Amino acid sequence: MKKTIAILTFLLIGCGKNSDHHSITVPDVIQANNTRGNIAGQILLYDEDGKAISDKSGISVSIDHTTISSQTSIDGKFQLDSIPSGTYDISYSKTGFGTGKIMGLYHEAANHATTLIKKSESMAVNSTLAISNIIIQAFEPALQQLGTNGLHIVPVFDNTSGKEKWVHLFFSDNANVNASNYQADYKIKSSGAANQFDNYNMTTRWFESLGFNKGQTIYVKAYGDSFLTDSYNEPISNQTIFPSLSNTPSNTVSFAIPLK
Repeated sequence: MKKTIAILTFLLIGCGKNSDHHSITVPDVIQANNTRGNIAGQILLYDEDGKAISDKSGISVSIDHTTISSQTSIDGKFQLDSIPSGTYDISYSKTGFGTGKIMGLYHEAANHATTLIKKSESMAVNSTLAISNIIIQAFEPALQQLGTNGLHIVPVFDNTSGKEKWVHLFFSDNANVNASNYQADYKIKSSGAANQFDNYNMTTRWFESLGFNKGQTIYVKAYGDSFLTDSYNEPISNQTIFPSLSNTPSNTVSFAIPLK
């Protein structure tokens, strides 16, 4: 009887070593675990005027092209657990705040080490600004006589707070200009007043530096924006994303670049 038990034990051990279900040896498992670690960081939230928002919870954070995701706590901190070593693109989003990207993050993950993203990311609430009009006016004759020619471009909107707001202008030689179809863009701060002609002086030379020509017809559209410079390039579509733009842009307005 003892001999029979010994033979069965030997057979079981032998099968265990050759089983397809146990093809990774113990040292390999340890090594695989040693090349995993957490990725941690923090995301801050702001209103469109730049005031910090205290509750930064509920921001979705995920590694692109994976199912790995997490959400921020009330202080904006997040952690992605047990991530293999590698270089990753990380996306984050929150309803009402658009999206953001952390591109090309190298995660060493040696000996379970956590990769801490030292610089906090920032998101601003989507602008609610509705641009009602764009007024375009040529430079005053006095400036033209001095050899300086160009245009005042003034976005008009209701502004009960009196605080200046950020506005993003998009220019193109195509009438279908918008935030994804443009040749040049420019972000300005405006009070929304229709008579604010002392700012945003865009000279003929400035338009030429953007690739436009004297006398050319240009189209412009304006969107409300946040104080953040938060645009980024989407790697798959190669399109620049402006996360904080208002959903109510101005009508498209055309003008001709001055000849002088």
